[in-house]
Amino acid sequence: MFKGIYTPIVTPFDVDEKINYDYMKHNLEKWGQTDLDGIVVLGSNGEFVYLSKEEKLELVSFVKKNFNPEKKIIVGTACESTRETIELSKEMADRGADAVLLLPPNYFKGRMKEDILYKYYTDVADAISIPVMIYNMPGNTGINISSGLVAKLAKHPNIVGIKDTSGNIVQISEIVRDTDEDFAVFAGNAGYLLPALAVGARGATLALANIMPEECCKLVSLFKEGKLDEARELQLKLIEINFAVTGRFGIPALKYALDLLGYKGGHPRRPLVPLSEENQEIIKELLIKYGVLNQ
Repeated sequence: MFKGIYTPIVTPFDVDEKINYDYMKHNLEKWGQTDLDGIVVLGSNGEFVYLSKEEKLELVSFVKKNFNPEKKIIVGTACESTRETIELSKEMADRGADAVLLLPPNYFKGRMKEDILYKYYTDVADAISIPVMIYNMPGNTGINISSGLVAKLAKHPNIVGIKDTSGNIVQISEIVRDTDEDFAVFAGNAGYLLPALAVGARGATLALANIMPEECCKLVSLFKEGKLDEARELQLKLIEINFAVTGRFGIPALKYALDLLGYKGGHPRRPLVPLSEENQEIIKELLIKYGVLNQ
């Protein structure tokens, strides 16, 4: 059963763009000591689209070996073809993944009608031994997986949840309404974590939890304890810094914030470039304003 807060971890690169495993080990040790329920490897913030298959396999093996064994590891394994997705998912299962997270194929997005997407997800779920979580990210894929399709997919015994980054709280509400209680509906962005919890989401996968894991977990705890005024206050405080490291500046900002807060963000991989000095100051000021970084 999947619930609580997960973070899609960054992949720290050196200047020469090789994965820095010393940095990764440092980060895994720190995240492993937090209240996070688990992590997502090879998610969007992990720059998975820039990694070779060999790098993906090596990275997940390393994470499994070096991360807190009491916490879960979800791995992004989406490929454009069903065949390759199944192959990669099986290999990640062999390396200890607890579940896979699957974006819809999107290069031929005009052909990705609901019947095609239904078959894609169920074919993968039929073929692998670990659970499948759907990943709805229309901002990047150009495809929105409707609540109706999610409800149909949720009937498959090996499709156990969804990460929804659409930001459409009505759609998230419909998914909660139309799926069984054990289907894990996860918010995909800290900007609407509290509203998602209020309509029945079981947790979230949050980029912000890379740098502020305890604050994200605290919001869930406050909600569960019925401390709604405190939860609301915290939610409102998270919005600005969350937007800065997601929608406004993205992965380079998230990596810079990690560096400031005792983690090791490393460099992004080209074509992404490091954060400019001007934007570094914006991130630094936001972290000081929130109170997680000393002036």
